[in-house]
Amino acid sequence: MEKGNLLVVDDNEMNRDMLSRRLERKGHHVDVAEDGHRALEMIRQTDYDVILLDIMMPGIDGYETLERIRVDRDSGDLPVIMATAKDQSEDVVAALKLGANDYVTKPFDFPVVLARVQTQLQLKRSRQALAHAHERMKKDLDAAARIQASLLPSEEIVEVGGGRVAWRYVPCDELAGDTLGIVPLDETRVGVYVVDVSGHGVPSALLSVTLSRLLTAEPSSSVLWTTDAGATEPRIATPAEVMNELYWRFPYDMQTGQYFTMVYAVLDCENRRLSYASAGHEPMIVIGPNREPEFGTSTGQPIALVPAMIMKSTYEELTVDIAPGDRIYFYSDGIPEARSSDEEQWGNDRLAAKLSELLGTDIGEGLPMVLETVRAWQGGPHFDDDVSVVGVEIK
Repeated sequence: MEKGNLLVVDDNEMNRDMLSRRLERKGHHVDVAEDGHRALEMIRQTDYDVILLDIMMPGIDGYETLERIRVDRDSGDLPVIMATAKDQSEDVVAALKLGANDYVTKPFDFPVVLARVQTQLQLKRSRQALAHAHERMKKDLDAAARIQASLLPSEEIVEVGGGRVAWRYVPCDELAGDTLGIVPLDETRVGVYVVDVSGHGVPSALLSVTLSRLLTAEPSSSVLWTTDAGATEPRIATPAEVMNELYWRFPYDMQTGQYFTMVYAVLDCENRRLSYASAGHEPMIVIGPNREPEFGTSTGQPIALVPAMIMKSTYEELTVDIAPGDRIYFYSDGIPEARSSDEEQWGNDRLAAKLSELLGTDIGEGLPMVLETVRAWQGGPHFDDDVSVVGVEIK
């Protein structure tokens, strides 16, 4: 049986004494108050678990006492059981509307009083346990979000010989299924990727973090390098090789149903050429002062979407020649799929037009402007999906 710290409020001394003695015999600690003023004073000084409050009292009655209690303490924090006469059902209705948790009738039937006190104690303990569990979970999620954020590039602008790379990342929840990376491969080449894992929350974030750990600048543990048969030193893997390796490492899993889309590109700043492969990802956008916006294409299916025995890995690799001043943007579907109040998607064409409009703006300053435009389109600051965008500029 739950044991509690109780307060009995009643102007009738006999009722106070009878209830307090019998409740104490059941293991509860009980204080008593003879009126509403004294009860409010004691509540301010002591943390009670349940209040037994009479309605009819001199000075301030039970209704007003209850109203004052509810200014600072809600029904989950401090349960109040009202005491009323048997034939006054309107008292019960009025008390419940003011925030009472339950009621008992006079003359008191002690087993009923005890049962209702016990019920409120159990409910309060359950709410407290849930609150503590929620707080622990929130702390764990915050810690996980910090770990996930630590895997992103350390600088919002990455300078690489002959090029600049900027990025923005906005998770829609504490944990995201999106991730992105900017990985210098040598003096003139840089790898860029954007990943979008299906779903949200912890499962998606775990897969996202796993992928981040495989897409690093460390050749010994990264899929961005490969070692040819008979060779002793690794070389930079092509985008198609990276996709094929991930395809076989992450097979279709019927239990989780998880899959991910991804684009990976290698920017060769010296030769002004971009090679890329896309696993069902949003099309990249190429813009420039002397070229109309161009959209890249998907060069293969999302990874882990279907069993390998049904569809073999066939990722193509495409190249794009780039002139000075050109920009290439990679992004997740949280941007084009943002919806207005009329449920109209923002779309890739609007994104391309906005990026073209910002060609004269510094690439690092332009990305926040794009996101603000999307927020204005949807009429609120919160995105319904994770948002990732990477912009590459050739000098």
